[in-house]
Amino acid sequence: MLDLVARKSNKGDLYLNLAKSHLRRHEWGLARLAIEEALSKGHLSDPTQAKHLLRKAHRSMSHKP
Repeated sequence: MLDLVARKSNKGDLYLNLAKSHLRRHEWGLARLAIEEALSKGHLSDPTQAKHLLRKAHRSMSHKP
């Protein structure tokens, strides 16, 4: 449901919230996609946090067993 609302929003913050949810569930690829959507959409309240989370997702994806 959050992804539907995020698509309709004119700001990227909802995608960032979706990414955080994916990160909590260790869904690294989905988190990365949501963060990239957030950055693409723009108008983030904290773009630095989005970039930090993107690095975290990339690191986590590279350490998969």
